This record gives sequence, C-alpha cells and structure tokens, in this order.
Amino acid sequence: MVQVLVDRASQYPNRPLIAEQDSNGDWIYLTYGEAVAACRRISQWLLDHGAGIDRPLVILSPRSRQHFLMAWGAQMAGVPYCPVSVAYSTVPGAYTKLDWVLAQVRPAFVYVEDLGPHRDGLQSVTAGSAGGRALADAVLITSDGEAGTVAFAELDSAEPTPIVDEVMASIDGDTITRYMFTSGSTGMPKAVIQTHAMHMAFIAAMEATSPSEPDAEVRVLDWMPWSHTGSGVMRLNMIINSGGTVYLDSGRPQPGHFDSTVASLPIVRPTTYSGSPLGWSMLVDALEANDELAAIFFANAESFGFGAAAMPEALAARIQRLAERHRGAPLLLTTSLLSTEVSVGLSRWWPTLDHEVLGLPGPGADIKLVPVDDNRYEIRPRGLGVTPGYLGDHTTTSSAFDDEGFFRMGDAVRFVDPADPERGLCFAGRVSEDFKLTSGTWVEAGTLRSLVITASSPLVRDAVICGLNEAEVTALLWPNMEHCQPLAGQAHPAHSITVGKAIATSLSVHNTHNPASSTRIARFLLLEEPPNPAANEITEKGYINQRAVQDHRKADVARLYAKDDPGVIALPL
Repeated sequence: MVQVLVDRASQYPNRPLIAEQDSNGDWIYLTYGEAVAACRRISQWLLDHGAGIDRPLVILSPRSRQHFLMAWGAQMAGVPYCPVSVAYSTVPGAYTKLDWVLAQVRPAFVYVEDLGPHRDGLQSVTAGSAGGRALADAVLITSDGEAGTVAFAELDSAEPTPIVDEVMASIDGDTITRYMFTSGSTGMPKAVIQTHAMHMAFIAAMEATSPSEPDAEVRVLDWMPWSHTGSGVMRLNMIINSGGTVYLDSGRPQPGHFDSTVASLPIVRPTTYSGSPLGWSMLVDALEANDELAAIFFANAESFGFGAAAMPEALAARIQRLAERHRGAPLLLTTSLLSTEVSVGLSRWWPTLDHEVLGLPGPGADIKLVPVDDNRYEIRPRGLGVTPGYLGDHTTTSSAFDDEGFFRMGDAVRFVDPADPERGLCFAGRVSEDFKLTSGTWVEAGTLRSLVITASSPLVRDAVICGLNEAEVTALLWPNMEHCQPLAGQAHPAHSITVGKAIATSLSVHNTHNPASSTRIARFLLLEEPPNPAANEITEKGYINQRAVQDHRKADVARLYAKDDPGVIALPL
C-alpha cells in the first residue's frame, strides 16, 4: 500500500488526501505530495532510532493529518503500528484494556497528538503492570513536544536518505503493516496481524467488481475511528487507490453529536457514503426532514454502502425512496461480510433491491459453509485476504483456523434461494449471539433483531433480543428520539404511554406474521439511557453489543421477566 500511495502522489501531487477542520471550523488539507514527503521524513527518523518489526509504534490519538503521517511513515519504514481505540486511554472504565494492548504490542514508540485527554489513562498503566513496563521503555512522541517527550516537528524535520527507498523496495505481501485489535466483546481484545497481502487482496477484489477511476473526484465524509478496520484500513486504502479525499467528520451518529455531520454534508458533497445501519438511520432522519439537504446529497453521491450489522428492510426502503425522489432511480447499496481478520469474504456488488443479500465470495476468496442447522451455515473464508493470526497468541491463532486452513468467522449465513445459489447469501446472525429458550428452541438473535427494528421503524432505533434460558423472547428497545418525541410531548419517549402503544401495535403485527416461539416478542421495555461506550454496549462502528448490554443491564433484563412491572409492555397472545 505504501507503493500505491507513492504512485498516486506522483500522479496527483496537489490533490487533497486528508481534510480536517481546524478550531474555527475551516477545512485544512494534506495533499498526496505533502503526505509522501512527510512520511519519508518520519520513516527516516524511525529507522534512525531503531524502529523495526520488533520495535513497533502505538498511536493513541483520534484521526488527523498527523495521525496519518505517523501511521504511513511507519509503514514506509517497515514498522508495524497499532492504532488504539481512543476510549481505551480516555475512559476510566477502559484503562485496563489500554494496559492489555500495551502489554501485547510492547511498543518502542508511542505517539499521542494531544497528551492532555490521555494523561490519566497513561498514568494508570505505569504502576508495575505489564502494560506499564512496556510503556516505561517506549519513546513518547507528542505534537508539541511536552517535557519528557519528543516533538512531532523533530520527526518531520529529518532528512530522508536512500535507506527509506531500500526499505520500501523490500516490502512484500508478508510484511506486517499494523496490529488491529478486535472489539473485545467476549473478553480482552485480540491483536490481529495485518499484512500488505491482506490489503492488496482487498484492493484487487474491489477493482475486479467495481473498477476505480482515479481521474474522478472521489470524496468521503468519514466519522469512524481509524482503530476500526473498516475505516482505518479498508476505506482509507480504497480512497488512496482511487486518488480520492477523506474528509474527517467531527460528528458521529449519536444524539447530540450528529449535527456537525449534517452541517458538513452540503460542504463536502460526498460522492460515496457508507456506514453502519445506526448511522444511516440518523442520516435518513435528517434527509427526510430537509429536502434541500437531500437534493444536494443525492446529486453528488454515486454509491452507497453499509456494514457492521444487517440493514433493516424498512430503513433500506426509506433510503431508496429518498433516492428515487431526488435522483429519479434507486441507487446501488453495496455491502459485505468482512472483519478485522478478513479483508476479502462475501461482497454484494450487483444491483438488487433485496437488501438482505450479503453477496457471494469476493474475488480471491474461497468460502466454506459449515452447517449450523437445517438452513444456516457458518461461514469460513480462506485466501490472501485472511490474517495469518494473532500477535503473540499461538493458541488462539491455532483454534481460529480449521484443519483445512479456513478461518472461523463465527457468522452464520443462509442462501436467499437454495435452488439458485447465484442469488447470494444473506446474514443469519452471529453464532455466538444465538440462544435457546427453555423449550430447547434456538433463537437467531441477529436475524430477529433486524426483523424487530424493521417492524417498528421508524419508532425504534435499535434492539437487544433477550430470552436465554427463559420461556419467551423479549426485547430491550431504544426509541428513535426524532420520531418518538413528538408523540411523547414533554415526557421522555421511554416513559410515554403513546409511544409504547404505537410500538406495541407495530410489534403485534410482527407477531402475527411471526408466531413461532423463537420469533414472537412477548414483552418489551423502552430504555432511556443510551448505549454506553465505556461499558462496551456499542462498538466504535455503531454496532450494539448484545451480550454486553444484557450483562450491563441485568436489572432491566430481569424486569422483562418479572410480574406486573408497569414499565414493561406485554403484547397480546
């Protein structure tokens, strides 16, 4: 990928690569030519100071131009780097994960653009822990060179020598680019080894299904953190390959933080837009409420995509209604089933209005389907797009692959039409999220969650399906504030009788069409407190962690199965 970056810089030296807003809200740019020149200087400094495969770099900073330069300067030097979730070093409840990450990576260099927000987190891991010992031996690099640290300007002033070109020329598919940590939804996060082969397999698959046109002006408004593979690896690599520009969105799809995203849309005018269904839900709310904004958005957007979770059919229909109204025709809505460990898996690159379809094996990927039950299969990919394993964890690496070298993703799929496999596969839940009722009946939690959100759209933003070792399936629901507040008046929607009745009516229709014990919702509870990132209830990419929510809100789950709780709404049999 560094060779692709250098090649694009030679073609488009003055084209913006990264754009971010300053404190006044004005956009400032890093061009391709500027980026390569600065990365070469940083690469030289790292090499001069002993960086290497066993002396990696950790980055504790949000997305920024300097973050990019540090990351890609390291790659040019053949030095693995690790972008750490900002929450790990800024949210007290996540400090143990920071300690864990530092202990696993054992960095020789740590870059912190603004030390202030991360100071307490860093101090928390310096008291004799494994992470603290690793941090004590690392060189700390900061933007302003605070006392005891190295200033970024020192790296940026190094004079590149031919050694940088020699190192770049030695890079091959097996060269490690970075360590990307999983979300840690079922324990401590795992350090996934990512290589240039994984990235180039992804680019090759993208080119095979939707060739890029570098002469076209590609613009992306991206809110997701670079510690997430979808944004910091796949999307960024795709944009570089196409010679495009990434505008760093200062907002995110959470209440109180989405206004800045909406404000940036008519300025950036993205040509492609992708995100989680949660982000799409908030965007669609904004577009439906503002015809002028919607007209600008659809006049420029050429492709849409989503990932991280299944797209509820009702939400997909709202997107396409907007597209038809403002473009005169539906727009291709692509998706895929990939992961931190898998860069080429299932992809949907052809036009279809059946938004359940995840796709077919991407070019370069072999897919094994292992039966889970009568019509579901666990998906296992193999190929250059699959990680070689986990850093320093041979046991987990060994158990992640079967005896034929296929990676166990843990996702279930089913054929849209078993008689016509070319129609594709659709998502059938995470195998680890499925559970049994006391009757022994399996509940496909991921599939049911999507059905519940679709049935209650647009009143419900997200759902958690409950019922492990219970007789009935129930749900915790987050109301969609934009649509529920007018119904609730002065009350919070979670406590509104009117909102509760409206959602109950929608779910009663769902139950009529889905009467089986594994698909029928017996009761639900509306939640007032939004998903808590510090408790891992929501991942950085906007996906609700079903297990973490139920663990963190055990009292709410218990209410669903208590007798005569006035806040719990029972649905008629």
